[in-house]
Amino acid sequence: MYRYEADGAAAPARNSGVIVSCGEALVDLMPEELDGELIYRPVLGGSPYNVALGVARLGGRAAYLWELSSDRLGCAFAEALANEGVDISAVRRSARATPVGIVDLSGSEPRYNIADPDRVMHDTDPPALPAGASILVVGSAVLAQEPVADRLEALAMAAPLVAMDYNVRLPSITDLPRYRGRLERMSARAGIVKASEADLAMIGVDDAEAFLHRMLQAGAALAVLTRGGEGVSAWTAGASVHVAARRVEVVDAVGAGDAFMAGLLASLQCGKLLAGPSLHALTEARLTDVIGTAQSVAAVACTKRGAVMPKHTEIGGPLFPLA
Repeated sequence: MYRYEADGAAAPARNSGVIVSCGEALVDLMPEELDGELIYRPVLGGSPYNVALGVARLGGRAAYLWELSSDRLGCAFAEALANEGVDISAVRRSARATPVGIVDLSGSEPRYNIADPDRVMHDTDPPALPAGASILVVGSAVLAQEPVADRLEALAMAAPLVAMDYNVRLPSITDLPRYRGRLERMSARAGIVKASEADLAMIGVDDAEAFLHRMLQAGAALAVLTRGGEGVSAWTAGASVHVAARRVEVVDAVGAGDAFMAGLLASLQCGKLLAGPSLHALTEARLTDVIGTAQSVAAVACTKRGAVMPKHTEIGGPLFPLA
């Protein structure tokens, strides 16, 4: 019933330090036509869940930090993560029902309407970071409501490194100025800031490049701007690169941003670059390789229906040799 694939092929060697992804897991209701009627197919999703699963599928060391329901869907999330080797020891189980989000594919970018935002934000006391955490990945809908947003910001301040993965979901935002202010404040302290042009436009940013350069000047180490079919731009204080989009037969773009983030983090982890000084010191050649790898992961995700994170054997290249 639920879209999930296990991979029996040997993954690349895992590296020290754990990528901890923090935030919601929810079921995406994907629109499809069946005999001329619109139906919705459930797919396990949620950006933080996707990133944790995606990193593990690429051979990285990953952990997931949030609450999962004890219902059938919550058990499916836990099983999918555990089967890929994601550390779920910090996950709390709850009797609350698994939340759902309705996916709208009618425009150029997928849109998401979380059916019950309060259910997604219910975990207001995140547990401590798992042992061995090298970076905390946070963003998306969980930073849009209180009091969970305050507690997540405090958790991020205690992390050795933070990656901000913008996933703006307007139906979940009740106070846009406060939400944008939190994103900017956390991004200025982050090691990695990644956003799409669409994300930034939804929070009122007119000049995406200028915004991300301002985050670099405020203290961020690496800023990444995804531009859909126009490719990806990335900057550090001393490097600037642009990598063209990979040309593939696109089925849909659901989960492409999450797959990109998973590829970016797994690539940096493999190169032992998940530390502030290492990110600041990235050369243009190394940054181009890292962004290119992430682009390849996102491109494979676009060839699948729904947010299906690619396996390392589907990517190729020096980091992920094809089996």
